[in-house]
Amino acid sequence: MAILLTVAVLAPEGRCQRERRPGGPAVRGIAVLGTEHFSEEDILKVMRTKESGYFRARRLRMTTLESDILSIVAFYRRHGFLDAEAEVEELKYDDPRNNVWITIRVHEGRQTIVKSVDFEGYAVIGLDVLADAVTIRPGDPYNQDAVSQDEYNIYTLYADAGYVFAAVSTRLAFRDGKVGLTYMIEEGGPARIGSIRIRGNRRVREWIVRRELDTRPGDLFSRKRLLESQQNLYDTGLFKDVGIDPTPAGGDSGLVDLVVKVKERKMREIDAGLGYSTLDEARASLGWRHRNLFNAALLFNTNLILGTRDFDKGLTRKRLDASLTDRWLFGTRLTGGLKVFAQETLERYNKGNVIEGEYTLDRIGVYVGGTKDFTRTFRLSLAYSHEFVEIRDPTWDVADEDTLRVQLGQEVNRAMSFVLERDTRVPFFNPGRGSVVRLTAKTAGGIFGGDNSFRKATASLSKYFLIFADAVVALSARVGYVGAFGKSLDTGVPLYEQFYAGGTSTLRGYPEQEFGPGTFALTGNVEVRIPLVWKVTAATFLDMGNVWASVDDVSWEDFQPAVPSDEYAFRRDTDVKYTFGVGLGLMTPVGPARLDYGIRLKRALYPDGSREPHGQFHVVIGYPF
Repeated sequence: MAILLTVAVLAPEGRCQRERRPGGPAVRGIAVLGTEHFSEEDILKVMRTKESGYFRARRLRMTTLESDILSIVAFYRRHGFLDAEAEVEELKYDDPRNNVWITIRVHEGRQTIVKSVDFEGYAVIGLDVLADAVTIRPGDPYNQDAVSQDEYNIYTLYADAGYVFAAVSTRLAFRDGKVGLTYMIEEGGPARIGSIRIRGNRRVREWIVRRELDTRPGDLFSRKRLLESQQNLYDTGLFKDVGIDPTPAGGDSGLVDLVVKVKERKMREIDAGLGYSTLDEARASLGWRHRNLFNAALLFNTNLILGTRDFDKGLTRKRLDASLTDRWLFGTRLTGGLKVFAQETLERYNKGNVIEGEYTLDRIGVYVGGTKDFTRTFRLSLAYSHEFVEIRDPTWDVADEDTLRVQLGQEVNRAMSFVLERDTRVPFFNPGRGSVVRLTAKTAGGIFGGDNSFRKATASLSKYFLIFADAVVALSARVGYVGAFGKSLDTGVPLYEQFYAGGTSTLRGYPEQEFGPGTFALTGNVEVRIPLVWKVTAATFLDMGNVWASVDDVSWEDFQPAVPSDEYAFRRDTDVKYTFGVGLGLMTPVGPARLDYGIRLKRALYPDGSREPHGQFHVVIGYPF
């Protein structure tokens, strides 16, 4: 079974010398002859040499063209054409214009089809499991690359079961353009872990490395457990490189020794930044991180954020956070955390989606909680919070505090919250597939005490999938409800615990927190993200949603997509808003820097007969969802 490759450049020596001069001739046309089973377009797709366009000249490089011939033959080989040949039949030059036309001749030969797939020598792994591990099936074109991959797939089944000394090979039987495949397995005996040695750790103690390993001396060898152990070590944030090398202990002991090699990251880091976003406008941040506090793998973080929406008003947002996280709380795989924060913000108060004025909101609190990872994608978090809250300095005349649901002065809130999450995004920071499902619930007051009693629940779903040329469709839906109970039935839910919508992550085209406060929220988003050049992406999106004072205020009429009449001016506070827009993003180390413009599809009619603005720009770091 031979693969014959011929590269013949039928051009005089002078032409070849001419091609080597700087720039080379522009490729004006590529013709592929001799194709029967595939189109010319199929062949051109596997070539790096391309035809010139109106705005860009594609230059001929002989080394690239020779590589293209190899790629064409490999393409046919993957589709079962084992005797395929390809050659450059002609290079036709246009000397005055320095152009060239390329003709490629393909000799396809006969296609080989897989007749049968069998297994021999198996006992530990069942036939059904082996059959599911292979990708090639009877009737498929013979593909040696796929066969090699299937051999590896079978081996990993045995390695995960402890049979690391297993061997897999393939017997081929060719006849009349068909081939019978037989995977021959030598299972060997089970292997167990011998010694485990740690290398490369300087500041991280050895016991910290060992506790992250999912295998111990004497355990049955498992390739899957080694991969899990490697990922555990990366998850600590202490290492920039991790390798686990298994080596047979020698003799007939059936033992495999492990050498864990790590390269540590910097344990102390300072982060500082200046920026602008639609949410905070001018913003500065300063943070300090220690990844290995007390040499016990404790993560300490502190961060200061300063922002302003209006320089005339000074700093409208000030926040200081400090947190301590332990991945092994009480010596178990339970992540525990302690967080304290202090925040002062200048907030807008809306009544019927009309800004009445502003007030200062002070919050000081502490959170204590833990997270249990049941799998790498499924986790549950519980947290207790104790907050001191003060609303002060309103800029409008507060004549009826109960009606406005504004409680001036200090309050104490005590609450328990939980988050149930399933996250299968791949990759994590720039997902192209997978989803995130998140359910949250919070209960304040009641048995926990405090000045406010309410229950708050939210549910969200985000889904990502590829469509074409690495373009991603991202879908998101969120719904939330909060309601008072007990002693807070008369005063209602505090403003800062109610829902808001509008802005960069909910309804682009409207200002931040344009809609709200309210006790019921519903938003949805559809976005198509298309990579352009380098690290630049384009996006188009459709957003919808609103916030209602009460769930009883929601009606089906609110969801109509068009403005019905002048009466819409009096329904603006309950009507679902729709926006459409486009955006550009530049990928940075902390996420995409986005510039979006949202267009309002349902523009409210004001009492003076004018309509609200067409839309708004948004600048922010990170994806909206």
